[in-house]
Amino acid sequence: MTATPAASDTRPPTALGRPFVWLWHACAGSNLADGIYQVALPVTAVHLGGGAGGVALVAAMSRAPWLVFALFSGLLVDRCDERRLMRIVNSGRVVVLGTTAALLALGRADIAVLATAAFLLGIGETIFDTAFHTTTPGLVAPHQLERANSRLQAAEITTNQMAGPPLGGILLGLSAGLAFGATALLYLATVLALLALPASRKTVPSADAATDGPGTAGAAGGPGAADRPGGSAAGRPGIIADIRTGLSFLVRNRTLFVYALGVGALNLAWAAVYAALPVLALPPGPLGLSSASYGSLLMVAGVSGLVVGLLSATAIGRLGARASMALGLAGMAAGFLLPGLRPTVAVLGVGLGCTGLLILINVVTVSYRQRTVPQHLLGRVTSAYRLIAFGCLPVGSALAGVIGSHFGPRPVLVLAGCVVCAVAIPMTLYTRPATDDEPARA
Repeated sequence: MTATPAASDTRPPTALGRPFVWLWHACAGSNLADGIYQVALPVTAVHLGGGAGGVALVAAMSRAPWLVFALFSGLLVDRCDERRLMRIVNSGRVVVLGTTAALLALGRADIAVLATAAFLLGIGETIFDTAFHTTTPGLVAPHQLERANSRLQAAEITTNQMAGPPLGGILLGLSAGLAFGATALLYLATVLALLALPASRKTVPSADAATDGPGTAGAAGGPGAADRPGGSAAGRPGIIADIRTGLSFLVRNRTLFVYALGVGALNLAWAAVYAALPVLALPPGPLGLSSASYGSLLMVAGVSGLVVGLLSATAIGRLGARASMALGLAGMAAGFLLPGLRPTVAVLGVGLGCTGLLILINVVTVSYRQRTVPQHLLGRVTSAYRLIAFGCLPVGSALAGVIGSHFGPRPVLVLAGCVVCAVAIPMTLYTRPATDDEPARA
């Protein structure tokens, strides 16, 4: 249980391969498109006269699929070729965004159109992201997962957080229809990149139960399979049984379950902080920054995350997974607590820089999940995991609104830092070296 170097430390670095390069391009393109439309949706809602209610409706519709569709997206990924599924999803995104761009250009769009587009794009996000995270283990060797995930994290931060929002603002300044149309073209480019990926060689065992360990009775296709609740006469477990298998695996794997709950708590804290920061930083808040200065300050977190993303594989290899996890959690705690305790521009800048260390947490947890979950279960387990993690985001925003309205923004930041400190103990204790992970590629 001590933090010893991962298995990859003793091996010379090897190329991740051309298929991974194409996956990286698809990651960068999709996240750049995400960054643009996530800015374009609420701003366009304001321009269409939706007000606070319209903006909230569009935002809620974009996140609702993670609560109502996430588990089914995991099942879909496990039953299909995930690479083909990503191409289909992004092709659908092209149609949705292209249609929205045309309606905006013709003056036919309203809040209902934006809300519908947001919901459809949200469904696409749940499927694409789940499929994307199940693709990486099939393209690189297990000992390369930290390197691969660190590069994907760096690409995501650069495009989604640093390049996408400013580019979206520029395009919106020209035309809302142009912003949505450009996003559609970006998704089309990712479809072309995904065409270069080889077909998945994933095989689905005749019975998930055969490899899921104790507690799963019977095998699909065995005697009475069609008579079990959720079973099917064809021998494959039904939808409910398949989803339950993924949830059961997540709950039984203690480290994975602790990670899911811990990341959910971290996301709750993150959402609360970013809901409170504008009240702290912008007038009439104590910092009194202009919108441009505040936006520039937020870039510190993106730059820090990019640097950490590029160096995370080396850091994890030298420090070990447990020490890297502790360092990432310490950075998040400091990033929230410092500006809450001493709200100055300089301290806020330092705090935002510290939050970039969360990339270490992401790389450790994602690599562990990809290394230990059987390939035929990875979609369902990933979707269940992300349901917990992403489901806490709106809770954090709501808590920030309640606490901030009564006590101001500073207690929100301090409380968020305390939440990080609380989950740091179990997440660090349950982190183990990659050499202890049990590859389960059945």
